[in-house]
Amino acid sequence: MKSNIALIAIGIVFLFGACQKTGYDENSIPDEHRFTQEVFLKNLNEPVELEVLPNGQILYVERKGGIKLYDPASMSMILTDSIPVYYGFEDGLMGMALDPDFINNRWLYLYYSPPGEEAKQHLSRFTFDQNGIRDEKVMLVVPTQRDECCHTGGSIEFGSDGLLYLSTGDDTNPFKSNGYAPIDDNKEGKAFDARRTASNTNDLRGKILRIKPEADGSYTIPDGNLFVDDDPKTRPEIYVMGCRNPYRITVDQKRGWLFWGDVGPDAGDNDSIRGPRGHDEMNVAMTPGYYGWPMYIADNKPYAKWDFANASSGGFYDPENAVNESKYNTGIKNLPKPRPAMIFYPYSASKEFPMLTLGGRTAMTGPVFYQEKGMDSEIGFPSYFEQRLFIYDWMRNWIFTIEVDSTGSPSDFVPFMPSVDFNNIIDMDFGPDGTLYMIEYGTAWFRQNEDAKLSRIKFNRGNRTPVMNVNISQSIGSSPLEVTLDASSSIDHDGDALEFVWKLGDKEIEGPVFNHTFEANGVYYPRLSLRDEAGNWLMESFKIEVGNDAPEISIALEGNQSLYWPGREINYQVNVSDKQDGSLGNGIAREEVNFDIQYMDGLDQSQILGHQLPVSSGELLISESDCMSCHKVNDKSVGPSFVQVADRYQGDANAMNYLTSKIIKGGSGAWGDHSMSAHPDFTQEEVVSMIEYIFTLNQEKEALKPLQGSYIAKEDEYKKELVFSAQYADKGGMGLSSISRLTTLQLKPNQFMAGMADSLTNAPANRRNVLNRVYNQAIMQYPEFDLTDIAAIAFNMNSAVDNEIKISIHIDSEDGEKIGQLIVNQSDSDWTERTIPIKKTSGKHKTFVRIESDLDDKVLLKIRTIKFIPNELQD
Repeated sequence: MKSNIALIAIGIVFLFGACQKTGYDENSIPDEHRFTQEVFLKNLNEPVELEVLPNGQILYVERKGGIKLYDPASMSMILTDSIPVYYGFEDGLMGMALDPDFINNRWLYLYYSPPGEEAKQHLSRFTFDQNGIRDEKVMLVVPTQRDECCHTGGSIEFGSDGLLYLSTGDDTNPFKSNGYAPIDDNKEGKAFDARRTASNTNDLRGKILRIKPEADGSYTIPDGNLFVDDDPKTRPEIYVMGCRNPYRITVDQKRGWLFWGDVGPDAGDNDSIRGPRGHDEMNVAMTPGYYGWPMYIADNKPYAKWDFANASSGGFYDPENAVNESKYNTGIKNLPKPRPAMIFYPYSASKEFPMLTLGGRTAMTGPVFYQEKGMDSEIGFPSYFEQRLFIYDWMRNWIFTIEVDSTGSPSDFVPFMPSVDFNNIIDMDFGPDGTLYMIEYGTAWFRQNEDAKLSRIKFNRGNRTPVMNVNISQSIGSSPLEVTLDASSSIDHDGDALEFVWKLGDKEIEGPVFNHTFEANGVYYPRLSLRDEAGNWLMESFKIEVGNDAPEISIALEGNQSLYWPGREINYQVNVSDKQDGSLGNGIAREEVNFDIQYMDGLDQSQILGHQLPVSSGELLISESDCMSCHKVNDKSVGPSFVQVADRYQGDANAMNYLTSKIIKGGSGAWGDHSMSAHPDFTQEEVVSMIEYIFTLNQEKEALKPLQGSYIAKEDEYKKELVFSAQYADKGGMGLSSISRLTTLQLKPNQFMAGMADSLTNAPANRRNVLNRVYNQAIMQYPEFDLTDIAAIAFNMNSAVDNEIKISIHIDSEDGEKIGQLIVNQSDSDWTERTIPIKKTSGKHKTFVRIESDLDDKVLLKIRTIKFIPNELQD
C-alpha cells in the first residue's frame, strides 16, 4: 500500500514538472504528435452511431440492430443487447441519442426500420440501463418504401434547448437518372422522383426534423420551424428540407446552429442538357430553410426539367422561383428560395475547396467543440478548437476543423491528424472528458470488418504520449513457435524514459523486448502497455497464430537471372510447398496456384513484392484506390464482384470503351442497386489496365500457364520488364487464417536507354534518357545485372572528336575490376553500334562505365542505348 502511494506521488511530480516545463499555448495550432488514438475495440459489425455516457462508458449501435455498451475503465464489453430490425438496402438501426437529462431519466432514442410488411421508420424512446433497453414508446413514424434503394439518413441530435433533430433521406432510387436529378414521375411506382419527398412540404423524408419530446413519449412542435402547424399541405416537424441523404448531423450547443453533411449524386461530369455533376455538401442552418434537392445542388446549380419518357429537357429549374411540379407532390407547389451549400465538392478537384482532395466522397459533419466545466484538463482538447466545427469524409478518410462565421461562411480549413490512416469514419463526438470518440466502419460495406474500430483521441498538453512501434519476428508458424516482439524502436517526443510491460495470459514481462515460445496451436494476443515518465500510456494487442506455416514458393530460371532477349527461349520451373498442405501434386493442386508471365512498364517493383495477389499493374491500381470499398474479387458488396463483371462483359467488343467511360465519369443502372462513383483522377491508360486485370478473373482453368516449361520473349513487348509471378494461399483451418505468399522474378530487357542509370557523372541525360553530352571523366553507374554468359556490351553512340577516347567497363565500383575496354579515336556523326567484349564473369554485379580523354570541357560522345550480348549471339 505504501509503495503504491509513493508511486502515485512520484507520477504526480513527474506530470506537474512536465506540464510546467512545456508551457503549452492553449490557443496555438496543436502539434499532431500531441494527439493519441486509443483503440478500444476492433472487428466491429457495421457500427453506425455512438454516445458517451456521463460516467464515461461508450454506447454504440450497429445497423443490423446491435446495441453495445463498452467500459474503457475495465476495458470490457459490459452489455450486449439488440433490437429486431429490417436491414434490406440501407435500412436498419440508423441513429441514436441520449436524452439531455439521461443521467436522471435514462431515456434513449433510436431511429430504426421495424421488421414486418409495412415499410416505415420509427423514432422511438426507450428506457436504458445496465440490463439493456425496455419500455419502447414510438414517438414518430416516417412512412417509406422498400421496393427500391436508397437513402435513410437517420442521425439524431439534441440541441442545448432540449429540442430533438432527426435527419431523413430522400428514399429515392438514384440509379435510373444517370447520376443527375432523380425527378422521374412517369415510372411505375414513385421511388424515382425525389421531388415527392425531399421537395415535398407534406412529407417527412429528405428532411431534418425538429421536435420537442414530451415526458409521456409524445412530442410537440417548437416555435420557429419552417412551416406552421395549421397548413394541411405542410408538416410542422420540418426544420430543413431539400436534402438527399443527410447522414450525419450536429447541433452547435452554444449558437444553436444545425450542421450536416449531405451525400450527393454520382454524375462525374457536367452536362449541358441534364445539368451539373454530382457534389457532396456540408450545410449550416441558423434558421429553417430549403436546400434545393433534387432541383438544385451545390451553390444552387440547377438541374434540367428532364422528361425521362421522351429524353428531352424543358429547360432548367429557376433558383429564384422554386416550383415543385411533380405529380406525386402532396405539398405546396411554390417553395421557399433554395439556399446554397456552405461547402460543396465533386469527385474531381474542387475549384472552390481544393484542400478537400478528390476521389470518392461521403460528406459528414462532426461536433463543434467547446471547453466545458468538468473536462479532463490533461487529455481534453485545448481551447484552440473552441467553436471550431469538425468535418470529415467517410470515403476520403480526412478530417478538417473549420471556423464558421455569423454569415455561415467557412474558413481556416486545418487538417486534423493528417498522417493517420482512418478506415471510413462514420461517427464522432466529444465525451464529457473533452476527448474525441470515434467509430470507423471499416473498408467493406454491409459486413463485419477487422479494421472497424471504436476509439478515442486524447490530447497531451504538457507531455506527449509515446509512439509505439513494434517489430514482430514472426506472427505465424507451426508450434513450437519462437516469437520476438521488439518495441525498442518506440519513441517519445519529449525524450522521456519509457516503461514497457508485456502481458500474455498470466505472464507479465517488463522491458522493450518480449521473447516467447508458443508450444500449443491456437491464436494468441500478447499485449503491450507502454508508459512514459509523465504517466501517458498506450496499450495494444498483437495477433500471433500458431499451427500454420507460410507457403514456400520459388521460381527457377535456366541461364541469366537478370536479362531477357526477344525471341530467345527461357526455361522456368515453379515450386510450391507448404508444411501443412503438402507440395505440388501431393496436397496442392495446380488450380490452387496463381502463376503468370507478364510485361510491365513503369511499375514500382517494391510494391509488387509486398502485394499478396497475382500481380498486374491494374490490380495494384485497384488496391490503392477506393474500388475495394464497393467491390470484392469474388463476393458481392455494394457493387458486383469483379468476377461477375468479367463474366457479364466476356466477349463484348464494346466493353472496354464502355467500362472505361463509366469508371472515369461514373454511372448507374447496370447492376440495379448502386451507382458507380466517378474517378476523374484516373487516366484512361490506368483504367484500361484495371479493366484488363478484371477481365482475367474469369479465365478458364484450361488456360492456366504450366508451372514448368519454356517461354519465348515477345518482340512487340520489348523494352518492358518481363515478370514471372507465382502466388499460393494455403488452407489455414482450425481457427487459423489462410496465409498467402507471392514470389516474383523480374527480367529486364537486354537493351535499354543509356540515361536509365543509378547515377551519372559528367554525362547528363535528356528527357528521352539519351546521353547527348558525355565529357571527360564521365561515370555511368548501372544496377546489378547477372553477367553470367555475357560475351559483350554494345553501345549505340557517336563520337564528336578525333582524339583518343577510352571507354572502360568496371564491376562493383568505379575503380573495381576492369572487364572490358574500347579505344575510339575518330569522330563519327552517324549513330554506330560499338561492341566491347568483356572478360568471362559470373554472378550479379553493379556495372560502371568510365569515359576518359585528354580533352576537358568538350563533348566527347553521345550514347543512346546499351545492350548486353550473350555468348551464342556474339559474332
